[in-house]
Amino acid sequence: MGSFIKKDLLLFLRDRKEIIITLALPILIIAVLNFAFAGLLDNDEETTLDLQLALVNQDDDENIAEQLEDKLVAEGSVDEAEAAMIAERASYSDPVQALFDFLESEDLQEWITVHELDEVTAAEKVEQGEIDGMLVIPNGFTVESLYAGFTGKAPNVSLAYKMEEETTNNGTLYDIIHGFIDNLNYQFAIQQIGGSNETEIVQPQGGVEQLGEGETFTLAQYFTLAMGILFALFLAITVAAKTGEEIRQKVFNRILVTNSHPMLFLIGKMVSTFILASLQMTVVFILAHFILDVFPGRSVDFWLGVGVIISLFSLGVAGLSAVFTSISLRMKDIDAANGVFSAVVMVLGVLGGNFVPIYVFPDWMQKLGEWTPNGLSLSVLMEWIQYEETSSLMMPSLMLIGFFILCLVIGLAMYPRRGEA
Repeated sequence: MGSFIKKDLLLFLRDRKEIIITLALPILIIAVLNFAFAGLLDNDEETTLDLQLALVNQDDDENIAEQLEDKLVAEGSVDEAEAAMIAERASYSDPVQALFDFLESEDLQEWITVHELDEVTAAEKVEQGEIDGMLVIPNGFTVESLYAGFTGKAPNVSLAYKMEEETTNNGTLYDIIHGFIDNLNYQFAIQQIGGSNETEIVQPQGGVEQLGEGETFTLAQYFTLAMGILFALFLAITVAAKTGEEIRQKVFNRILVTNSHPMLFLIGKMVSTFILASLQMTVVFILAHFILDVFPGRSVDFWLGVGVIISLFSLGVAGLSAVFTSISLRMKDIDAANGVFSAVVMVLGVLGGNFVPIYVFPDWMQKLGEWTPNGLSLSVLMEWIQYEETSSLMMPSLMLIGFFILCLVIGLAMYPRRGEA
């Protein structure tokens, strides 16, 4: 076995072009991409929002209790005594005031500046880009909201949010206002189900919940992981491509002459691929770290976890090499076989997020990419960099081992018998 492994390693090491491509090219690409996109994912500075909202209040807030009482008697089939009692309690609750209090609360003051304007002025400022969006509170909104809350009927008037063109800022404003309205409707629904006539409006609670301590993930780290994994994946083609040269040199005949089992040829390919892929990724990660300081201040446990993931992915690359080698031995045109292998690896690279981040693809492509060995390894490495949770390695490890076993079975099934190669 040692002779077969030594043979494949020497075939690779004697090809200086392959060594340069495997080791130097990914480092060069990582450096170029890192400098080209420097600061794109810089997490040192907090991103702050500066949202400008024009609030146009056209609602007549006078005599709300009387208006609500009259509407309950006229349209809600409520007797005057009960309507008077409901209207009196409702006079202490004002959805419009609740909205003002919400927008001017401490949680939102740092993000949103509210300007109380008339509709014409607000529209002009929105058109000029001075204000992100305008919220119009139509006349009768308070009475309609309280009436709808008591009767469960849809209100005849509603808030109107207007903007010039859709942007991140006015989209955020819309989500905030929509969240408040949903909370208001939810409270009215709960009161109606419980049979309560109370109209206390509870402000929605916001804030940031820290789910767990995690390290930041930078663009330089993504480039390092993506390129290291991609070029390790190409090693499956590189090792299998040497099969063509060995076929021309009658290697199988030499194996038979030495009384060695032909299956050792395939096993030697897998073991050498595993060694080369492991060394390639290790060297790329270490060089990128020392040159670009990609993984600063990391512990020994972190590097041990990275080593485990590298080993598992290298095992998957070795299995892929076994499939490619068996196919090469059966095909007459080795160049055509190498072209097919390259196409397969390119598809895996795209689906796995090695060329572009996987989140730019549709959902079905993202789910498909999670089943590729490179996509799975990339995602688990990203998670390991941020959280270093050992439990996150269990399922990906089993999936990568399963991929290796599947490739091994396919490679052995396609491996030519005596006289077929």
